Amino acid sequence: MNVLLLIDNGFGFARFSYLNGTLLFFALLFFGRLFWKDARQLESFEQKEEANYIAVFQQYTEQLESQMTKELLETKVAIEERADIQFSWGHELKTPLTTMQLLIDKLPASEQKQLLQLEWMRMNLLVDQSLHSLRLNAAENDLLFRKIDMKRILIDEVKMLKSWCRIQDVAIDLDIEEDEVVTDAKWLSFIIRQLLSNSLKYSNKGGTLTITYKNRCLAIQDEGMGILEEDVPRIFDKGFTGTNGRKQSASTGMGLYLAKQSAEQLHAKLFATSEIHVGTTVYLQLPKQNDYTNTLM
Repeated sequence: MNVLLLIDNGFGFARFSYLNGTLLFFALLFFGRLFWKDARQLESFEQKEEANYIAVFQQYTEQLESQMTKELLETKVAIEERADIQFSWGHELKTPLTTMQLLIDKLPASEQKQLLQLEWMRMNLLVDQSLHSLRLNAAENDLLFRKIDMKRILIDEVKMLKSWCRIQDVAIDLDIEEDEVVTDAKWLSFIIRQLLSNSLKYSNKGGTLTITYKNRCLAIQDEGMGILEEDVPRIFDKGFTGTNGRKQSASTGMGLYLAKQSAEQLHAKLFATSEIHVGTTVYLQLPKQNDYTNTLM
């Protein structure tokens, strides 16, 4: 009897386990199907949303690009208009400066006349810097390459600064070989003027300014205070005045920068060497004439 009850209970447990297992299987199958269906719908939804997001982002990017292009054009036009005004203003200043020069030339020789000539020279150089800084933005349209007499240009620029040399008591030593170069006379004269005026500015009274031109390389050597070694690589940077420049209240840090930028337009190289308490030498290496420069004439 006990054996029969045990067998009957065993079969009951088996039936219970089988029934529960069957229900669990179908439950998992049912919920799995629902989950799979929802997952497919969610994936489709995410793909559609992703496509919408991409379309919206592309549209926003195109609008932003269009707006930025418009603003850049408006800014460019505004800058060009201001540049035109400043350029016109600079040219207008040339007229009274020319009148002042004529009046100064008529004055009798005196120390006051020399001082007036020096101040006139400084104003003229500042106006010159301003006009050339505006021209740099469109230098390629302003350049006019012609064969020029290098010696003649150098002598003319030295003569222009003769009153400053007298006030500074600086002698000029010229060693210039005859040479004709293909370049833009106006831009080359501007570069030489900046280099000469900068050398004069830092020359010691009673010193000598040595100007040498050989093998298409111009060297201007002064006997001034010199430049600190750490400052030499930066003297052509925009606005850099250095230790010596801070001692000169008239220093703007623009002369050598504009000279460097102008030299690049002429495919020339501008560099310098210096020694404290000995002096500074600036070099302008002009390019050799080739087939390209021949076609520019």
